[in-house]
Amino acid sequence: MKRVAEIAIPNEGMTLNAFGSALWCSPDQAKETARYLHRKRLVFVSEQLGQVRVFPATMRRGRGRPSRSSVGIRPVLDPRLARLITESAPTFFAMKLLRQERGEGDWREQPERAVEIEDAISVEAEKIMALCRRSMDGRKGSESNWLRDALWLFQPDIMPMVAQRHPSLARDGVLAPVAPNQAKRLPANTSDTNRVLSYVANAGRQGITVSDIVNKMRGNRATVDGIARKLESVGRVIIVECRTASRGRMGVRLFDPVHGEPNVLPDGRLVLAE
Repeated sequence: MKRVAEIAIPNEGMTLNAFGSALWCSPDQAKETARYLHRKRLVFVSEQLGQVRVFPATMRRGRGRPSRSSVGIRPVLDPRLARLITESAPTFFAMKLLRQERGEGDWREQPERAVEIEDAISVEAEKIMALCRRSMDGRKGSESNWLRDALWLFQPDIMPMVAQRHPSLARDGVLAPVAPNQAKRLPANTSDTNRVLSYVANAGRQGITVSDIVNKMRGNRATVDGIARKLESVGRVIIVECRTASRGRMGVRLFDPVHGEPNVLPDGRLVLAE
């Protein structure tokens, strides 16, 4: 009792460890002593959300006692990081299965299957990139690189496959925010030829079908076919009859020559993997 009277307990209270150190006793003895002194009304002990603090006896209930909102337990994982790991786990598992399948068999005898697996890995890697962009929405790139570093700790064997397709997710990459994609509306007086060129350029490596161009222009098929043939003759577009799936109907697609010749398998399937 004499030693307790010599302890100067601040009004904001002190932790149980600090109280035990002041008493020169172990934490277990400090907890028992604090509860005993609380019953004797020599100190006031507050326990909220697993945290115990010792206050002076004058701090009765409701006077200086910390509220539940002010006494919190710091989470082990940042909620954003926990959400990213949870949402990306199925995608990483799918990439592991694809990598395992890629490592089996003689791919010189199955080139089409090898391309399909690489294409599937690229799709899964794009999902990881989309999750990272969504998690870093509204934050600076320098503040969001910790997401990339955490993924490298979480999946060190799979992240090199992702970084190969998205260099910004490499260890030394810069995960910068992506500006919202706002397509510019073409002026009303734009010619049909320039409209077709604009649609083909915006389509990127996957190209665009003639049917989609007809729908965008609200024109007729014959007019678009004539424009496409004219542009092909001067090397402005590349016309290929292909399909984007392993099955289905073939369609005429227009590609921008800046991306090179489109990779089309003998069965007519367009391959978008790099």
